[in-house]
Amino acid sequence: MLDAVIPVLTAVLVWWSSTGLLIVLVQRGPVVRRRAAIGLTVITLGATVAVVALRDQTSLAGAYLGFALGIALWAWHESMLLFGYISGPRQLECPPDLKGWDRFKTSVQVILHHELGIALHAAVILALSFGAANLVAAATYILLWGMRISAKLLIFLGAQNVSDAFLPAHLKYLSTYFNTARTTRFFPVFLILTGCVAAALLVMGFRQTGGSFEAAAYLLLGTLALLAAFEHFALIVPVKEERLWSWALRNRREAEDEDRPERLEFSKT
Repeated sequence: MLDAVIPVLTAVLVWWSSTGLLIVLVQRGPVVRRRAAIGLTVITLGATVAVVALRDQTSLAGAYLGFALGIALWAWHESMLLFGYISGPRQLECPPDLKGWDRFKTSVQVILHHELGIALHAAVILALSFGAANLVAAATYILLWGMRISAKLLIFLGAQNVSDAFLPAHLKYLSTYFNTARTTRFFPVFLILTGCVAAALLVMGFRQTGGSFEAAAYLLLGTLALLAAFEHFALIVPVKEERLWSWALRNRREAEDEDRPERLEFSKT
């Protein structure tokens, strides 16, 4: 039983601590964010190369390392968006009269470069993982990407409990694209899909031999999917997610006047 509990607790701890650390970094000034961006870029380059080194590692440690690599690879894209370095060609508030297809196109323009960067990196990771025995890093990255697309669509269609508590001052304009007027009737579809993914992965994990590479991999991924389903649920019902990271928000600072979205050279890719 302990062999099954450890991967679950590990996934929860990594999700909670990495999110909190990112919140702390995002609320710092531009100098700290710039240094963090450079450091995270170096880590991401190393993690991308490490995907090749783990190709044939099917030990229990290989499952955990693959999961950690997937989280690190994804964290770079999240941080570049929240730091304000990679977002989209449009960095303005949403016109209040936009509806339907026009609103969708405008919303895409706000995060277009971010999404293209994720897709390009996914192609690289999948190419490096092709034919590998250890696909945990690639699976973690793709799972996070799919769940994030699902959450973004839900927010676009309508989610009454969307909060901008985690948005830094230089990205507050993003909250004008949130559709909080109503809850979309398709919400059960999103929740059922994410829940089914989580359930399927967890069931496969519990059916494997305890302490094996396969069991750890499925349980890590299944727990991550379950946490994503919780985040979907929190978009609709009044769950105060910020309480989970009150320690990260405690020293929140107001943005400085010069704190504007900056772009590093590598953000042009």
